[in-house]
Amino acid sequence: MLKFFFNLLMFLFAIVVSSTIIAQKTIFNENFGGSYSHNESMSTNSSGWTHTGTGDFVHKIVSGAGASGSNCFAQLGTSGAASASYDVQLFAGNTYEFSAYVKTVNSRIYVTLRINSGGVDVATSGNTSANGTWEELSCSYTPAADEMASIQLVKTQGQLVNIDKIKVICTSCPDDNYVFDFNDSKEGWISGGGCTVTLGNEAANMNATGTFALMRSGALSANLNLNTADFDLAKVVYKTNYAGNGPGKLYFYTLSGGNSAQAIFDIPNDNSNSTTFQTVEIDLTTAPATGTYANDIARIGFRTPWGISNGDVCQVQRIELYNQPPPSISLTGVMDFGLSGNSGKALM
Repeated sequence: MLKFFFNLLMFLFAIVVSSTIIAQKTIFNENFGGSYSHNESMSTNSSGWTHTGTGDFVHKIVSGAGASGSNCFAQLGTSGAASASYDVQLFAGNTYEFSAYVKTVNSRIYVTLRINSGGVDVATSGNTSANGTWEELSCSYTPAADEMASIQLVKTQGQLVNIDKIKVICTSCPDDNYVFDFNDSKEGWISGGGCTVTLGNEAANMNATGTFALMRSGALSANLNLNTADFDLAKVVYKTNYAGNGPGKLYFYTLSGGNSAQAIFDIPNDNSNSTTFQTVEIDLTTAPATGTYANDIARIGFRTPWGISNGDVCQVQRIELYNQPPPSISLTGVMDFGLSGNSGKALM
């Protein structure tokens, strides 16, 4: 009997440990923008960036000068050796890719992206091929043990360097998430009717031209290559500048279905809130308001809450699809049982 309870305890412990380490596909992303001002120090005022060497790591707002024509980016702006770093948690056996767009000014051969662990560079990108243009660099790493690593923009000498659209993803993790970060980005989204979609420093702007405003993650040829089986929860962060009148809508399109959504979920809305961003989670395991949530996800759409009219704006800051972590199992009831075998109430 004692052996049975010991084995049961070890089994439950293994479940608890495994359920607390839920690797998600998108580990970190940074488009800059948001609440940071022009020339503000990221190393002083951000929640995670650190800086070494000459000058500072600063936030820049220059219309159209960021990667892909965005307005915001970050800069190591003083000649000489300098670096900017951000710590991320990595888990053994998973493969992580660190990518970012980099633009150098007379420092092309001196700038790289790096993953550093314990003071050692474990992965390094190549150099940009030219000065004065945005280019994507990347490097990848598979740790042998769980560790805290540092993603780094490193300039060994030369003049300034800009960085934008940073992303760290896990390419081998069993659990997926998919993030649309509209901070200083439109993420390729276009109007699906009743609005124009424009870039904003802290969100994409849906500028209404009528009473029905919808945006989609691309035209008919766009395909996210996702599947409903991998996602059971969605999160939407948005703000309306008008008095709402009912929920917004989250649309899911299949590749074969064209512009006819296969499933549409309600996005609950605080209709009295027209001043701050709302964060709403949607349980995708429940029945949608319309259709069936199944099969491929080629595109996603967002429809604003009712009440919008010509000239109103709805800002969308983030849309994320992900898996809910499995529930943790408390060991309290297991630890409290008696080992005499007489009570018969080991598990409560």
